[in-house]
Amino acid sequence: MNTSGFITCINDILIPYLKELFQFVGSLLVQFCFFGAYFVGSLIYFLISYTKGDPINKVGYKKGILFGILLAAFGCVLFYPAATYASYPLFLTALFVLGLGFTVLQITANAYVSLLCSEDSASSRLNLTQAFNAFGTTIAPILGGHLIFELFSAADGSFSASATRIPYLIFGGILLLVALLIAYVKLPSFKAEDTEQVKGFGVLKFAHLKLGVLAMFCYVGAEVAIGSFIISF
Repeated sequence: MNTSGFITCINDILIPYLKELFQFVGSLLVQFCFFGAYFVGSLIYFLISYTKGDPINKVGYKKGILFGILLAAFGCVLFYPAATYASYPLFLTALFVLGLGFTVLQITANAYVSLLCSEDSASSRLNLTQAFNAFGTTIAPILGGHLIFELFSAADGSFSASATRIPYLIFGGILLLVALLIAYVKLPSFKAEDTEQVKGFGVLKFAHLKLGVLAMFCYVGAEVAIGSFIISF
């Protein structure tokens, strides 16, 4: 979760970087593609769950987490050809794939953390994981800015697409190491109980869920917008 928060926050750095590099006013497509992947991924997951049953319950949480991490790592690797060919569409594609990976990771990891140990302490465990996520978002602007704008930038200090190649390969490598570690660690497995479950839009009968979705929509929208615009100043 620390890594996902770190890479997510680096998107803010990419906005002025890509805007200057491509002289393109549509630089906010960076956030649109990345967070749009969250919506698309969640919608696909909902449709599969509604028609075929919960896929995570079938394949297992561990495999779901590994798939999310590997998909995110693939998104990081896609930055290499995007930077090599200085292609804005490829950059957006890489961001979309990266967002899909983090979507799967958060769907599986958050649910898995809530199932560990007792149900009464589930919220505390989720808060702890988000604390690590917040730490990643805190150090990302400092470390990411140093990597992209200083360490791997052009010798004359000008903007160059190649400055993103090595940093994102490093991020992809870290994700692969995390996946390898999880693959070899024995984790408890969980299956849904054989009880009748609420399916489809029936869950919307819970008022807390509807209000929670609205609150998250407003909060994330404000958070992303502030970070995306303030970086230019």
